[in-house]
Amino acid sequence: MKKLLYILSLSIVLTSCKKWLDINDNPNSANSTVPTADQRLPPLIAQFVDAYESAGTRAAFLSQQLAVTYAVNNNWNLTRWYSNTSSANWPWQCWYVNSAVNVAPLIAAAEKVGAYHYIGAAKIIKAWGFGALADFYGMMPYDEFDDASTITPKFDDGSYIQGKVLELLDEGIADLQKTQEIGAPELAKGDILNNGSVDKWIRLAYGLKARFLNHLSKTAEYNPDAVLAALANAPQENAQSAVMQYVDESATTSSSVKAALQYANTGLSARITKLYLDYLTNNYTGAPTGPMEDPRIDLLVPRQADKAGNLIRSQGVDMTSDLPKTGPASYSFNASTNAFSNKDSVYVIMRKTPAAPGPGDRIQSTGTWYTERGGKGLLLTNAEMKFIEAEIMFRQSRPADALTAYKAGIRAHMGLLGINATAIEDYLASSSVVQDANALTLSHIMIQKYIALSYSIELWADLRRMDYCTDASGNYNEAAGVYKGFQRPSHCFADAYPNATDWPRRFAVPSYEINYNIERVLEANPNADKPTYLNQRVWWDEQ
Repeated sequence: MKKLLYILSLSIVLTSCKKWLDINDNPNSANSTVPTADQRLPPLIAQFVDAYESAGTRAAFLSQQLAVTYAVNNNWNLTRWYSNTSSANWPWQCWYVNSAVNVAPLIAAAEKVGAYHYIGAAKIIKAWGFGALADFYGMMPYDEFDDASTITPKFDDGSYIQGKVLELLDEGIADLQKTQEIGAPELAKGDILNNGSVDKWIRLAYGLKARFLNHLSKTAEYNPDAVLAALANAPQENAQSAVMQYVDESATTSSSVKAALQYANTGLSARITKLYLDYLTNNYTGAPTGPMEDPRIDLLVPRQADKAGNLIRSQGVDMTSDLPKTGPASYSFNASTNAFSNKDSVYVIMRKTPAAPGPGDRIQSTGTWYTERGGKGLLLTNAEMKFIEAEIMFRQSRPADALTAYKAGIRAHMGLLGINATAIEDYLASSSVVQDANALTLSHIMIQKYIALSYSIELWADLRRMDYCTDASGNYNEAAGVYKGFQRPSHCFADAYPNATDWPRRFAVPSYEINYNIERVLEANPNADKPTYLNQRVWWDEQ
């Protein structure tokens, strides 16, 4: 994952030259007032997406989509469900330091010229970031985060933050529906996410409302009709999804600055898990039993050429076996002997290698769709919306509607990955997909959503809402649980999860807050500095 960047702000006051320097602003010199709204929006989007997708990579380790080669480091700790104060840092810093503090200046710059669409986009990003990360961490500073006079801001609970988030989304929608003032920059000038489409920003806001409101499924406040109302205005087709298109200059570019976040974050150590592979191959309890193969599998699971040139799929790391305690081992390739350094090469790296194969080169990895250098980040999609609808239809005992939405979710995700339309429809008509509405289960819906939300922070919210694969007592139960086969890892961090009924419920408080704001942290939650804090349910997950 990305190395932690320590960003320091230095203010220099030159009193003796004050008369010279205060005459006017130099538009070619950066300060807090010169940049316009269209100049501020691109870096705000980019930094937010970094925080969001980096949290998603961390969630993928917790959610057993990704394993990692053995080394006692942050990523390995995450696979045993130990999010320490160090691994928690980057999304927090990237959000607060690089993103959230830049929302108010963007809004101020937009207000000067009546650029209401920029104001709406900024409010949606603020809502999105705080909503997603409050669910990730459970609590974080909101009211006092941007107060320059407050060095140790108080922590607000996620329940309070969600209320503010929903208000911001409504405000953002209203701003986007306004007509901009004459001379205000067109949204397309600074919008690197939705290319200036006001409609897509509004649909994104409604999609976020549906997502956050659906988190309440365990609570008395859950209102499925409100979720459905939001879904009606959310993305209805793939072209309306919020998709970040990353840019890489060429297949051999050494810099990863423009590359997809999952290319950067999974690096050379991440591996596919057996659970992820089992879900793709319908190898779980109660899965459809048809012989047709999921057309996504070779886009989501890397392959490697054998000596004869045949491409062989990666094996998946079994997180319940002893392997994660000391392996799998990293490996290297020796071109002169045409061999790999050890047998754990069967667990193939996620990055395409060689990046630009030449004649006679052995393919060490085909890579995956999510880890292409110039790939895409699926931030909020039509596919996710369909699966939310399928879940609600199932809960409302409307099996035919649930089946339709379930298939629509699969179709949408395959379309986003670029699967041929004929292949999609052939698969959806096969016995490898549930065809009988009365046979559809919540597991079928959520496991397909698990695939569609690969490496997404939202996936972990679903796992917690559904209580993993447990029964009412919190014990693993293959028959009663939703995520079939999702078990505690063999190397589970016992200090945080001492009981068989303990599961990951929140991320650790970052080291900055533990080291410099511990009184306010413990004021908000007295257990925040204890290992068992990680198994403490967030507000919408409580029973």
